Amino acid sequence: MNNRFATTALSACLVAVAVSASEGEVNYRQHTMSAVGGHMRAIVDIIRGDVSHTDHLATHAGAMADLAEIAPTLFPESSKGGDALDAIWENPEDFQSKLDAFKEAAQTLKAAAESGDAGEIGMAFRGIGQACKGCHDNYRAE
Repeated sequence: MNNRFATTALSACLVAVAVSASEGEVNYRQHTMSAVGGHMRAIVDIIRGDVSHTDHLATHAGAMADLAEIAPTLFPESSKGGDALDAIWENPEDFQSKLDAFKEAAQTLKAAAESGDAGEIGMAFRGIGQACKGCHDNYRAE
């Protein structure tokens, strides 16, 4: 094999790996954020009384808090695309403030769910809904 062919083949492989890694980052972020949405929908079902699994509320709220902790790692620059708007990387301080609000709201929901106090749970749920909306309004393509 000549050097020119080897160099071309290696370059093509590196480009394929880079594209694949980027796609992998986007897919991973989307799967993780879909999990957040799934837990939110389950919490809504419990709060509305559509299901009798009130004992699951703390589990879903805990999962939300855990996912909120890793959310900042889901947006490396190599993960541009999907439903994430470029504004994430253009306004990193504001975006970080939205992630911080999400983490705080998720921790508040977790504590409320563990307390079992319906009033606290309702307020905490509204808080996490506002935190999610705050990010989706400016940083997610619909």
